[in-house]
Amino acid sequence: MNKAFEAFDEHLLELARFVEEAESMEKGLHQLSVLVGHAMDCRHCSIMLVKQDPETGEPRLRVEAHQGALVPQAYGEFQRFGAGIAGQVAAAGKGLLINDLHHSEFADAARRGQEVEVVDVISVPVVLDGEVIGVINIDTPNDRRRLTREDFRMASILALVVGKSVLVHRLKGLLRTSFTQLALARQPGAATGPITHAPERVARLLARTLYDEMSRAGFSRDHVLTAATELIGQVSEDQE
Repeated sequence: MNKAFEAFDEHLLELARFVEEAESMEKGLHQLSVLVGHAMDCRHCSIMLVKQDPETGEPRLRVEAHQGALVPQAYGEFQRFGAGIAGQVAAAGKGLLINDLHHSEFADAARRGQEVEVVDVISVPVVLDGEVIGVINIDTPNDRRRLTREDFRMASILALVVGKSVLVHRLKGLLRTSFTQLALARQPGAATGPITHAPERVARLLARTLYDEMSRAGFSRDHVLTAATELIGQVSEDQE
């Protein structure tokens, strides 16, 4: 039994406490990547979440947090389902344990340079209510041991905790403002089920509620368009 597995119970409790106490999704995901890497006793861990392509609406994976070495441009890349190792995991909804990556069938899909040392990789899906919402990638044990099926099972359990963490933070966000509470109250059952892990659906619900409220208050369509333009402007400022 390896060292990481011997301390697994303690790490799992640490993750559970974190899920309850973390303040925000952004800060939380980074800390989750650190905790998962620590629990697996590995140097590298990245968490990718599913985002919709703004043009096609198709699901894409994007790196949201990582521990260890990762090229900066990785945060700006979107990986489609079925492409690369993480994309294949997301498309199939099943994890992979890849031993000796550069001499495996996944060598061409590896998005990294050729390493001298043997590299084992674990990639597991993050699932909520049967839907893949992300992927966790782990490699390079600190003690240079080889990754095993035991490690794969540990990573799969940790992915469940990460999934619940995402759910908890989204629920907190939904209930944080009175405007959101108003929007949810107008749609019975909206605070439970798939909407809790479908931010695009929530965004559309909020947009419809804003439109309805502005219309009831007597604002014209031009005023609604002004509000929409202001929202777009705020998004642009945040990206600068």
